[in-house]
Amino acid sequence: MPDENTNVLLVDDEPELLDIYEMWFEEQYATRTAHSGQQALEKFGEDVDVVLLDRRMPGMSGDDVLEQLREDGHDCPVVMVTAVEPDQGIVELPFDEYVVKPADRDDLIETVDRALARAADETANDVLDALGDKKTRHCCRVLNDAERSAREVAELTGYSLPTVYRRLNVLRQAGLIESRTQIDPDGDHYEAFTTVTGRITVDLDGFRIEREQISSQKA
Repeated sequence: MPDENTNVLLVDDEPELLDIYEMWFEEQYATRTAHSGQQALEKFGEDVDVVLLDRRMPGMSGDDVLEQLREDGHDCPVVMVTAVEPDQGIVELPFDEYVVKPADRDDLIETVDRALARAADETANDVLDALGDKKTRHCCRVLNDAERSAREVAELTGYSLPTVYRRLNVLRQAGLIESRTQIDPDGDHYEAFTTVTGRITVDLDGFRIEREQISSQKA
């Protein structure tokens, strides 16, 4: 639920866009703004509940800000905003949600609300949350027992690359997939994804989940 006592840190190097974000959010949340990555770290505090973070900024990028926040032990939700099609590297970033510019008001607020709601739910289960989404299940299914690139997943599912990267990030955070760097015939590097062997068995059509049973042995 929107709460005027909830603090949102809005970060973007474009002053006009930042003013728009502030206008959109100030009716529902307490807001503070930062025009650069360094200023974002300076204005961040323990009272910040969620960060809306531009990814591409001169100097300290949004990726750098996110990495520093996590290194400092801050686990508040971070919504990344990117003006370009997300690349494979975004899957490895510890963000919670992301949106692609230009984002409209309703989509942006809904994304922030979702990140806040999930952070507030102490009973949230990453596995069940991930598999509760139809598109995430579909991506998981095509990766089951097969190693594929994000582009291959997109081709098999019919989803756009941004959609696939978003779902891969959800699956990664839930510990359901892993990746390794591969080299194609042209010598280019890319990330190949596959499901984590042995951690979980999923019947994606029947929604059956069986966790691996680990028995302890006495010496």
